[in-house]
Amino acid sequence: MDMNSIPGLAPGCRLHPTQDVLLIPEGTLKLNGPTRDILTRLDGRRSVTAIVDDLLQGYSGANDDEVRRDVLGLLERLEQRGVVRT
Repeated sequence: MDMNSIPGLAPGCRLHPTQDVLLIPEGTLKLNGPTRDILTRLDGRRSVTAIVDDLLQGYSGANDDEVRRDVLGLLERLEQRGVVRT
């Protein structure tokens, strides 16, 4: 995955409507920090760059490079688990 990839949640995965968990076929994943904010932006149309740019608008004062690394790292880990697909 890179900054031009267009990620989306894998089939069978969805955010719980009221709790900070991701529902997956094997159970649930607890979401920490801004993970829910990131995952809500995975619509299968926006690139990682567009997702990061959108996040940066809501997190004033955040370091751009750090946010890019963190978002890309999270999405890569979730892709390895089969939760996110590009």
